[in-house]
Amino acid sequence: MKKKSAYDKLLDLSKEIQLYDMMRGLLDWDQETMMPPAAAYIRADAFATCATHIHKLTTGVKFTHLLSQLIDLESGQVLSSDMDAAQKAVLRELRRDHLRAIKLPPAFVKNFAHASSAGYHAWVAARKEKKFSLFSKELDKIVSLCRKKADLLGYKDHPYDALLDLYEPELTVAQLTPLLTRLEAALTPLVKEWTVKTACNTDRIKGHFPAEKQLLIGKDILQKMGLDPNAFRLDTAVHPFCSGLHPLDTRLTTRTAPQDIMSNIGSVMHEGGHGLYNAGRPEKEFGSPLCESVSLGIDESQSRWWERFIGYSLPFWEYYYPLLQKFFPQPFETLPLQDYYRTINRVEPTLIRVESDEMTYNLHIILRYNIERKLIEGSLKVKDLPEMWNSEMERLLGIRPPSDDLGCLQDIHWSSGGFGYFPTYTLGNLYAAQFIEAFSRQRPNWEEEVKKGDLSHIREWQKENIHRWGRMYTPSELIQRATGSPLSEKPFIAYLNKKYGSFS
Repeated sequence: MKKKSAYDKLLDLSKEIQLYDMMRGLLDWDQETMMPPAAAYIRADAFATCATHIHKLTTGVKFTHLLSQLIDLESGQVLSSDMDAAQKAVLRELRRDHLRAIKLPPAFVKNFAHASSAGYHAWVAARKEKKFSLFSKELDKIVSLCRKKADLLGYKDHPYDALLDLYEPELTVAQLTPLLTRLEAALTPLVKEWTVKTACNTDRIKGHFPAEKQLLIGKDILQKMGLDPNAFRLDTAVHPFCSGLHPLDTRLTTRTAPQDIMSNIGSVMHEGGHGLYNAGRPEKEFGSPLCESVSLGIDESQSRWWERFIGYSLPFWEYYYPLLQKFFPQPFETLPLQDYYRTINRVEPTLIRVESDEMTYNLHIILRYNIERKLIEGSLKVKDLPEMWNSEMERLLGIRPPSDDLGCLQDIHWSSGGFGYFPTYTLGNLYAAQFIEAFSRQRPNWEEEVKKGDLSHIREWQKENIHRWGRMYTPSELIQRATGSPLSEKPFIAYLNKKYGSFS
């Protein structure tokens, strides 16, 4: 038997780590879908144990020894001359992950995992009671730990940079703030204009939509999108999410609103976009960075592409609306397609991010980014968060939440320590618009294919240009390769102007 090389041994260890992380992901999926409430305390211990073990493997002597044989840990120079481009990318990303991991002491990792799990359950209780005060103590711990994490990881200009880099590699506050400032300036007049122009009676698309039938619709759409029915499952959760455990194991969740069919359809297509990204990565590379998402912004671009750019498009509904009318004759049987299409695409500032329209959505993210940045830099205290939230909501969207569950308690992310995560939602919208602009140049007749119910060309383009690369390229390299340009807010604004201009 041929002796394994240091590279092969390193990949074996990397795959072992990934399998443990897959188990952790399964625990997380179970916690949010199936776990009985009484198991919350012991589940926190299970998360902490998993996180500690993964951290030990990632920072252990064996991993360090194998990695250092192949790449200089200080300079990043690959030491072997016979490595191809893919292998060099694997070493680059494993080094990046390793250097980040060794900066976090095992005790900190365990403490953070335990606080995140406890935070989740405190958030659920607070949200149910509509009282931020029931969550503030746990959130204060999480914010303190996130500040400590930033200090441990290190940063050059702003502590938030260290957290942002966890989700969107190489992006900084200095780059992100001007981008979001330009976006806010472009969106504000559009929102004011189209809130008036698209105002309509939303009662005409409301009805009684049993959850069971909504889930059947969801599964039907997911299969049309191209997800293998033998490789995914769809369940319900408080906050919809996708757990991509393996290219052949995708766990999707949605939530159903009894009177709002688009809440479920939007969630299903959004999480289905994440699921396709998971399923589209090369199975043979499982365990290496080449079978992982390059960033949450790129990952989010795939979900927003499907949810908003397809799921709320006229070509999609020209095909799917007759099927929806068969599922729910009331109220859709007598409602013209154009009326339905204009109603679901109305611009209407709302309190809830996940139910907001595509024009106001990014203002929700800008609000959260402003709060996160201030919490991490210490200029905002946790106890003052609800008031800043409400004030920013009024400034950006002209509405003020009547209760905390409709305001600062609506999202799960802070309860699990996900500071630095929210900006990737807006990045996803901007990436998606730019990807679609490039896709449209190559497939100018794609809308005609969608009208016929054929979505395969979208999935194929995504897999060829995005999914199959994993972490081969950085996000900035990937967007440049796929579209020919660096990331910009301009394609997204152009998309909005074109779409809503057609309503005039």
